[in-house]
Amino acid sequence: MTTYEIDGVVFDLARTYSDVLGIEWTWSGRWTAKGEPLMRTASGFLSLPDVYRWHGPLIALPERVTGRQMRAVFGADFLASQAAGFVGSPESWSARVFGGVA
Repeated sequence: MTTYEIDGVVFDLARTYSDVLGIEWTWSGRWTAKGEPLMRTASGFLSLPDVYRWHGPLIALPERVTGRQMRAVFGADFLASQAAGFVGSPESWSARVFGGVA
């Protein structure tokens, strides 16, 4: 895990961060000439201290769900629970919420 600290706040550079406007920032894997992490967004690059100063506070976004995690959640146990009636199907949820209109 690569981290970088600003004003006592430690940033895990493997995470994606959102600024106050909802723009997502990820580490590009590169460093500036000053040794600061170079962050990337759809519109370009900026050092992490500059992102923190001009666009902060930065909020770490939840980590992406992996395929393995999805299979664990929706695996045989989930399907058995659904078949036993303990967990509703997407169709039954739609019927309750939308009156059967999907």
